[in-house]
Parts: sequence; structure tokens; C-alpha cells
Amino acid sequence: MTERNARPGGNLVALGLVQAFRMGAGAAVNVLVMRTVGVEGFGVFAYITTLVGLLGFLATMGMDRLLKRELARAPESAPRWVGAGLAASAGLAVVSAVAVLGWAFGVDGRPLVVTGAGLAALALGLQAMASIPTSYFHAIGRMSLATRPSALGRATLVVTAAGLLAAGFDLRAVFVAQVLDGLVTLVAVGWVWRRLPNLGAPTVALPDVRRLLADSVPFGLNALFGSIYLTSSVVLLALFSSETEAGLFRAAVLLLTLFPIVAETLSNGLYPRMARHLGDPAAARRDLEFAARVLLALSVPAAVGGVLLAEPLMVLMGGAPYAAAALPFAILAPVLPLRFLNNATGMTLTALDHQGARTRGVMLAAVLNVAANVYVLPRYGAAGAAATTLATEALLAGWLQLHVAPLVPGLRFGPALLRVAGPAAAMAGVLRVLPQAPVLLLVALGAGVFLGLGRVTGAWAPTDLRELRRV
Repeated sequence: MTERNARPGGNLVALGLVQAFRMGAGAAVNVLVMRTVGVEGFGVFAYITTLVGLLGFLATMGMDRLLKRELARAPESAPRWVGAGLAASAGLAVVSAVAVLGWAFGVDGRPLVVTGAGLAALALGLQAMASIPTSYFHAIGRMSLATRPSALGRATLVVTAAGLLAAGFDLRAVFVAQVLDGLVTLVAVGWVWRRLPNLGAPTVALPDVRRLLADSVPFGLNALFGSIYLTSSVVLLALFSSETEAGLFRAAVLLLTLFPIVAETLSNGLYPRMARHLGDPAAARRDLEFAARVLLALSVPAAVGGVLLAEPLMVLMGGAPYAAAALPFAILAPVLPLRFLNNATGMTLTALDHQGARTRGVMLAAVLNVAANVYVLPRYGAAGAAATTLATEALLAGWLQLHVAPLVPGLRFGPALLRVAGPAAAMAGVLRVLPQAPVLLLVALGAGVFLGLGRVTGAWAPTDLRELRRV
């Protein structure tokens, strides 16, 4: 039995736990900040976080995805490429931190922003280094190895942030907690690596580092342009409108950013397998259609519910001041199924050695999104940012499907969408009939209606659950 298939199946559970830790910790910290510093203070937090996210692509250059693909095909090369990845990511983390601090000091200059951005950049660098050995765990199908390090790091984040904010410290406390999260995660991942048999210590050779950096350029550009079109609205709102509008948009985006973690979990689980489908289009089509069927069954009802329950959901998360975020939230809700499908089709392009096509599409989306935002945001604020985000996601969906179609002949998403449409419409009717019920009760009722009718129409089936367990 080889190390690659020593523990087949069960990876989605491990990935789901890691994403649950990430989602739960992120939501907890954001809600703490929302309820501690108010809308304007939350806008400052969103500005710093988004700034680091935009420039932080330099810290990773997408090397973890590149390594997952290559190590899935040649796991015996792990010490060589993980060593090169650690050396490269350490250097890139320094470059990223310099870029972040240069912007924060030169463009903004407020001590809170400069210090917070510096701490956040350090935290991002530590997480980037931890992702390198983790990519090997994914490549060999032992994704559970990353579960405990993630849990330790995220618990450190939440406990530290809550304790420091409760003690009266300002926003910088959250970024200190992020640094501790990154440090704990990196140390724990290194401990797991050292306990694996027949690996040895990572080795570093300068030619390997240079090659890895060169091959990572399309992945890094994809991360850059993806950050621009997904998050630049927060920075642009702070610059062209107000930090209150930035805070409202960030609040609207917050809940919607949690749902794509489901798509990321499935895509990450299928990614090593898809990488081994190179040259086998029938197998690639089968896995992509399966992913699309599952993702549409999850995202379409969530989008419908988001449109209909926007205001009570926003108030539930942040309190009455965030009722104004309901309109941008409702506009953004249809982004969910688009983003879910984009995650799956983008993953397929990357796994089948067509990262360049994915990067060009994301670059086009970024350019058009920024151009639209410069005009729209000063006039329409957070609602305008939501509209440009939706339009950008739709454009990217068309691009990715156009380029993935030749790689997987016969690909069809229409039947899965039709099976989902009827149960989603029935769910919408239930939500409209009971508009005064508590929002969590409405969510539960809507989910029950969709699950029941979805089983009848074939939106989901028990065989899907069995297939998910085999990933």
C-alpha cells in the first residue's frame, strides 16, 4: 500500500473541519469587532484587512496550489519541493510586508492603520509558510493531518482577540491575535511533518527555489487579480465614499464570504484527484459535473434565502445599526451560485495545467470591477459595490466555462440547475408566507422544504453523500 492511498476517502470531513475552524473563528472575530467598535470602527478594520489581502498575494504566490498539483503526481519529491517552498515563501513574506507597510505609511499614515497592517502582514506570512507542508498532506490524500494545527491556531486567535478586546485594547489586539494564530499553526504543522515516516527534513536548493517562484507567477497573478475583484470595493469605498459605507459593505459581504468555504472544501478535496485526470477528459467531466451538482444544491437555496431574509440576517449579526447593510446583502446573494461554480471550474483549469486561462479571466474581472467601481461607488456607495461585484462574478463565470468546456467535452450544468429550481421556488414561497417569524426559524423551515422537495426532483441524492465520503 503506498502512502498516497494509505487512507482513501474521508478527506472532506477533515477539510470541512479545517474550514469550519476558519469560518467559525473568522465569524467570531468579526462579530466581536462589529459589536465592540461600531460601524465606523468596523470600517477601519475592514480597510486594514482588505489592504493586506490585496497586497498579501506576494506572500503566497499561489505556491500551495502549484505544489498540491505537482506532489499529487510525484509525492516522493516532497522534501525537495517543500523545502524550496518554505524558503521561497519566507522571502516573499518579507516582500509582502514591505509592500503593505509602504502603502499603509505612504498613503494613509494613521498609526492604527500602519501598526495593524504590519501585524496582519506578519500573520499572513506565517500562514503562507504553514501552507507549504500542508500542501503535501493534501497531495497524498491525508488532509486530516492539517486538522489539529488549524484547530490550535484558530482557538488561539479567538481566545486572544476576545481577551484583549474585553480588556479594553483597540483594533490592534485583533492583529496581535492573528500573529499568534499564524505562529501556532506553523509550529504545529512542522511538528506533524517531522512525525511522518520516510520523509526526512526539507532540503533547499537555490535552482529549485528559482524554478518554483517562476512557475508560481500565474498562480500569484490569479491571487492578486482575485483579491482585487473580490475585495477592492472595501478599500475604494473608504477612499471614495466613507468608512461607514465600507463597514456596511464589509458586513454584507461577511456572511456571504463564509458560504464559499463549502465550495473550497469540495474543490480542495477533488483537486489532487482532478490533477491525476490529466489526459482523461471523461473522468474530469464526471468529477466536475458531480461537484457542480452538489454546489448548486447548496448555493441556490442559500442565495434565495439571502435575498428574502437580508435585513433580519444583518440585524442578527451586527445589531440594529447594520440594517442598512440589507440592500447590498440582497444584491450580493445571487453571487453565491456563481462563485460556487467558478470555484469548481477554476479548480479544474488549474488541475489540468490551464492556470493561464484562469488567471486571464480573473485579470479581466479585476480590471472591469475596478473601472466600474471608480464610477459607481461615489454615487451609490455599498449598494453600488454589491452590484459591480455581482456583474463581475457573472462575467467570470462565462469566461471560465468557455475555457473549461474544450477540456471536458460534453460538460452540462443545465440539468442540475433545473433540478434545483423547483425546490428553491417552493422554499421562497414558504419564506414569503411567514415574514414575521424569527429569522433562524425561517432558515430552518426553508432548508427543510428544500431538502424534502430536492430529494424528489433529484437536486440531491443519497449517492451524492456516498461519493462525498469517498473523496
